[in-house]
Amino acid sequence: MAQKAKSEVKINSQKLKSTTKIPKLSNILEEAKAEEEEKKANTTDDDELYGEEKFTEEALLTIWNEFAEKAKAEGRDSEYAVLKQQVRLENEYTIIITFTNSVKLVILDKFRSDLITYLKSKLNNRHIKLETELKEEEQSKVPYTNGEKFDFMAEKKPILKELKNRLGLDPDF
Repeated sequence: MAQKAKSEVKINSQKLKSTTKIPKLSNILEEAKAEEEEKKANTTDDDELYGEEKFTEEALLTIWNEFAEKAKAEGRDSEYAVLKQQVRLENEYTIIITFTNSVKLVILDKFRSDLITYLKSKLNNRHIKLETELKEEEQSKVPYTNGEKFDFMAEKKPILKELKNRLGLDPDF
């Protein structure tokens, strides 16, 4: 009976065929190269759609605000908040948007391509670039203790120190 079980196992393993194909590295490289060439062809076609018209900062801000209002109307409030940041035009084609919060950079990255396409089409200029700048805000120290509050007020009104000394007061009490 043990011999019968061994022969059945051999028969069953002979009937099974491998269904998984391992792709060849050369095929993967060829596909990647073809995709890259297709992307290059598409980008050159996109660049040909836009002209090289010069634009002013006022025209840029008008189109920028149109895009922001469009985002707000569609209920994309986070995008609207990002678009309401300080924007300036540097050189002829570089748009710089200044952020005080790194989270807004992440939000911008989600719709950056749509924004650039919109700006290129409305301003008819294919050379437009969008750059970001992260600016640290100066954080003022908030006085919590009585001594800190007194020092804060004394910086603004130095006569308070003289009054404290004359009356013999202790602000920490």
